[in-house]
Amino acid sequence: MKGFRLLFLFFAIGFLVSTVGGQQDEMIIPQLSFHFGVSQPPPGDRMLPRVSRHIVFSLDDTKIISKLEAGSVVQWDLTTRKEKYITTTKDLFAYSPTRNLLLVKKENDDVVLIALDTDQETILTNGAFENGSLSTNGQFAALSHGDKQIEIWEIDQKRLLKHLHTVEPVRNGLAISHDGQYVAAAEGTYRDGEGHRTNIEMWDIKQDTPADLIDMGIILGVWNVHFSPDASMLAVDSQIEAQAGIRVWDRSTKEQLCIIDNLEAYWARALTFALNGKYIALGDESGVLILSDIKEDREVFALRVDTGIESLAFSHDGKYMAVGLFDSTVQIWEIRSDL
Repeated sequence: MKGFRLLFLFFAIGFLVSTVGGQQDEMIIPQLSFHFGVSQPPPGDRMLPRVSRHIVFSLDDTKIISKLEAGSVVQWDLTTRKEKYITTTKDLFAYSPTRNLLLVKKENDDVVLIALDTDQETILTNGAFENGSLSTNGQFAALSHGDKQIEIWEIDQKRLLKHLHTVEPVRNGLAISHDGQYVAAAEGTYRDGEGHRTNIEMWDIKQDTPADLIDMGIILGVWNVHFSPDASMLAVDSQIEAQAGIRVWDRSTKEQLCIIDNLEAYWARALTFALNGKYIALGDESGVLILSDIKEDREVFALRVDTGIESLAFSHDGKYMAVGLFDSTVQIWEIRSDL
């Protein structure tokens, strides 16, 4: 990775933080504000039921919505610090901040849309879907069963628009861009003598063109697939020879823009873009969180925590970062810069 690490280290509420930057005004220094949840020692062999598997901010940044390991979906108010139970989901969790709309799956395999402003539930479809993604504008959803097919749905009409056919089974992740134009799938295979391999396919739905294929090489699985807010980039986490990392590509040219490799952890389980698309953040099982400037391919800051990181999210105004930890807490960090 490009860039250099400044010899500036400080401790903040149990965290070791290092900042990186060529000039003083380029440094971003996070400060821990508060946390949700009660810290519990991770058991090691399993995930605690209240670990936040996914976190998202509401559009006005006054609330965070989280899917917990046990399946509960809860909402925390950042002002009152109160928790509200929303629903329980099986596998699926996606959110449209523009419409304050959740996509979940019930025990009977109904794929349901929940309008959080009114708590109204609408059934979209039914099926044993394993992966799902909802466009930020709330107009389109992508769903997959873990086989070689993806369904694209129009939300308002509850209409199945089309099927996309993939090269390999979609088992490692699915993403639809913020405007619903692009879809990406992480497809996993295992073959004797070759091991695990993950390919990424991308489609332009509006142009109805054949999929673009990115061969990632021999990589043991992917946890996250994300488009940047403007859909110009695609990011995935990676794992090569038992060491975690990430990749960021230019969607049009397939040029690799940012690489982080050889982390101490086995998995980088959390990955997200800052909402201006300039930065990419990852969190791994060893408790390392890195924020990188994609264009310059350099670290902006790094955090070290005492437990693993499961999920990440940035507020829409760029002032806060939510970090879901293996100990069942969600840390809220104030970012001293405009992301």
